Amino acid sequence: MISRAPVEMRAPARLLRITRMPSRARRISALVLLVLASILSASCGKERALPGGGSGAGPVILISIDTLRADHLPIYGAKGVETPHIDALAQDAIVFDNAYSHVPLTFPSHVTMLTGLLPAAAGVRNNLGYRFDSAAHPTIPALLKPKGYASGAAVSAYVLRGATGLAAAFDEYDDRMDRGADSTTATMGDVQRSGKETVAAALRWIQSRGEQPFFYMVHLFEPHAPYAAPEPFRSRYAANPYDGEIAASDAYVGELIAGLKASGLYDRATIILLSDHGEGLGDHGEAQHGIFLYREAIHVPLVLKLPGNEKSGKRVAAPVQLTDILPTVAGIAGVDVPPAVKGKSLVAIADGDVPAGRRVFSETMYPRIHLGWSDLASLVDATHHYIDAPRPELYDIAKDPREKQNVLTDNRRVYASMRAEAQTHDRTLTAPSQVDPEEAAKLAALGYLGSTSTAAAGAKLPDPKDGIQDLERISEANTLIGQARYAEAVAVLRDVVARNESYSDAWTLLAKTLQTMGRSDEALEAYKKTMTVAPMLAPGTALSMAELYLRTGRFDESIKHAELALKAHPAAARMAIAQAYFAKRDFASAEREGSALLNDEEKRNDAAVLIAQVRIAARRIPEALQLLDEVERRTSASGEKVPPNFWFARADAVARLNRVQDAEQAFAQEIRLYPKNREAYVRLAVLQTLTGRETDANRTFDLMLRANPEPSSRALIDETRRTLRRNG
Repeated sequence: MISRAPVEMRAPARLLRITRMPSRARRISALVLLVLASILSASCGKERALPGGGSGAGPVILISIDTLRADHLPIYGAKGVETPHIDALAQDAIVFDNAYSHVPLTFPSHVTMLTGLLPAAAGVRNNLGYRFDSAAHPTIPALLKPKGYASGAAVSAYVLRGATGLAAAFDEYDDRMDRGADSTTATMGDVQRSGKETVAAALRWIQSRGEQPFFYMVHLFEPHAPYAAPEPFRSRYAANPYDGEIAASDAYVGELIAGLKASGLYDRATIILLSDHGEGLGDHGEAQHGIFLYREAIHVPLVLKLPGNEKSGKRVAAPVQLTDILPTVAGIAGVDVPPAVKGKSLVAIADGDVPAGRRVFSETMYPRIHLGWSDLASLVDATHHYIDAPRPELYDIAKDPREKQNVLTDNRRVYASMRAEAQTHDRTLTAPSQVDPEEAAKLAALGYLGSTSTAAAGAKLPDPKDGIQDLERISEANTLIGQARYAEAVAVLRDVVARNESYSDAWTLLAKTLQTMGRSDEALEAYKKTMTVAPMLAPGTALSMAELYLRTGRFDESIKHAELALKAHPAAARMAIAQAYFAKRDFASAEREGSALLNDEEKRNDAAVLIAQVRIAARRIPEALQLLDEVERRTSASGEKVPPNFWFARADAVARLNRVQDAEQAFAQEIRLYPKNREAYVRLAVLQTLTGRETDANRTFDLMLRANPEPSSRALIDETRRTLRRNG
């Protein structure tokens, strides 16, 4: 490319020569220079619009702050929280006042950002029950790769784990987080890592790129529930913990920006800060998100910082949407937008090229899949928001931004236009039996597809507005569970499912609560109801059942249910199968299944521990210890927690070498990290009994019962004591 500097350096000499030419020649030469100058000016103008001085090679960084509703940020007028780092970024950027998400759920919303496609076109309609196919749908990393861009991501929540198919879209995908929470009571929201850890992982990757251009996605889970900000934000915002988590996420954004500035990347970077969806906070009866489509759930912040802080300070009132992200990045990098993408570059919109009559479409299938209620859709433009529900709603958001007054009867023409447009969007929800005949056959063989799913297309389902009281009851049950008042929680949940048998989330929570109480058979029946009323959720439910069957000694049932999850959750399901085979003492099958996971980043440490246990059972102790040492080195290097059974296996190995004290310490460590591992208590109590410390053994059994109150735990203790007496 011709650069400006050499032309400017030669200009005086050229001008001198021109002055000595005849007048006609001077006019021609001056005209040539004028044309050249205009070409160079246009060329340089284009270069300034691209990262990295026109090469399209500047970094592009997407910062996604989960569950952040726009009206809780100071840049949108909020007064109750301080976000100095987001404020500073906004000063260097374009701020879009009316940006909307297409779906109030994390996984499908991130897919829309990366593909520029609405959920129906991208094939992901819910957090559960779907897998993203990056080979079928071009993503931002795929579009940028031919331009030499590397791509990476660091995410903070289980719902965005790489196994959803997202990892395949990136060169590197960091989803390392603590998955050691007790799965009996853990929710997807419990499996996360702090934004501080995610930002540290992101900066390590970013700072290792050198001069290579890259696209990087940083996902912060704060302020998603449960709201538990670290100090000092927890104390500072004790009266409003949601805002406390916003303040914490702002601090993490500050650390990321500081790292970019220290690396010299900030000025030439394109930075997009946004949220995937908002949060209800009770404004229309929903505490969190997923069910409704009011503005608090879909109106999100959107800030675009261009290289050199171009257009900084500009605010755009026109409606924009998350499917505009891909066209924006494509335009900045100089690549073509796929024909299926209907979004528009935010840079063009900021320059005034606003699509006439633009309306943003949003949907939620969550109430249909999880609650047995109707799905919802909406259209929002600069003045009105229409919600397509069994009882439709229309709001004049210019006059009533909090959507308190339904003005549908007074605005029949607007209603008719928006309703007709909403009906042009694909809202077909494919039933699981149509998605995968093989898995449907497995479900039927186990008795889970004997009735029609409540999510059947065309069914007249209840309006979610009429189910608010059930949501409040679920919240009450969760509060009781948090207070360990399990029997009362069970009574509340049974009342909910008696009124709405299709409420799959209530059945799942009931199953987990019963499992915590040790009422395993009742828990399994509740899980079976979830499978029947919401077969789309079958893979996740089947994994929970496989674990419970394993704990209760029904190993063949555990294997059958884990097999139901093989396509949706291949690594977790195969691990569950391996564990069941090991419990059956079918060591060859356990090792076969475990070996298949040794190259799987998520499960390789769990698999190595299981294979070590197989080696211990075969009295190949040195080989087992070598495997465990490798696991310890890997987890220590990555900062991860060792997987379940690591310390148990080490204890078992050294006990067989007569290193009793080392074994006791290892069993105790296993119990500290994983208090649900009943076998660790039993083995420790046996060692204590055999070394003459029955009081210590009784204390260990008491701890086991407190952590594992189910009747089978008492039966295991009684059987252990009988065995010790027989062999005493």
